[in-house]
Amino acid sequence: MSIAALIVAAGRSRRFGGEIPKQLALLGGKPILFHSIEIFQRMPEFDEIWLVLPREWVLGFEHRFDLSPYPKIVGFGPGGPRRQESVLAGLRSLPASTEVVAIHDAVRPFAAPEAIREAIGRARETGAAILAALAVDTPKLCDENHRVVKTLERSHLWLAQTPQVFQFDLIRRAYEKVLADEVVVTDDAAAVERLGLPVEIVPSPRPNPKITTSEDLKFAEWLWHEGKKP
Repeated sequence: MSIAALIVAAGRSRRFGGEIPKQLALLGGKPILFHSIEIFQRMPEFDEIWLVLPREWVLGFEHRFDLSPYPKIVGFGPGGPRRQESVLAGLRSLPASTEVVAIHDAVRPFAAPEAIREAIGRARETGAAILAALAVDTPKLCDENHRVVKTLERSHLWLAQTPQVFQFDLIRRAYEKVLADEVVVTDDAAAVERLGLPVEIVPSPRPNPKITTSEDLKFAEWLWHEGKKP
């Protein structure tokens, strides 16, 4: 039985702009994707790394980039039009011997290994555990006209991050049901929640931003130069 990292890097980067996908933009002189790969490459808990890439990047990917420093990469393939199709494509590629899988957005290059280790332990026990950050601003529930309907109690609100870690059979079953039911989920935990099963929170102990816009990349560069890298 093995532990795998499934890195989702198939986004089209519409909000990021530029000629290349955001996951291949440079951070500290290296594509963001490879910073995320290195997190799992360095962690002895992980046996394999699988990548989900934009379809046009799959052919010749291993020739465009030197993958020799990352021997845990054992496979990569194309994603779908939405994140959930990309994740399911990746899950279908993983071997049946997979025990636990950590699903990670390629554009979160600062995920903390100590939190990932805790999430693995909790997922083994309960089935599902995700990294998340406690809300620090006061959240407002609004209507379609941007009028406040209700102020929410922030002490009970967490912002989901990745990686999100699952028993492999559970998350595979959850995503197959998402496909069968033709619903949209915005993160992996939501697929498990639809089965009525619990998902545990592991507090993310350091900045773990998702790089979505060019401004996010500037912030990530600042974090990098301040020594916040994993």
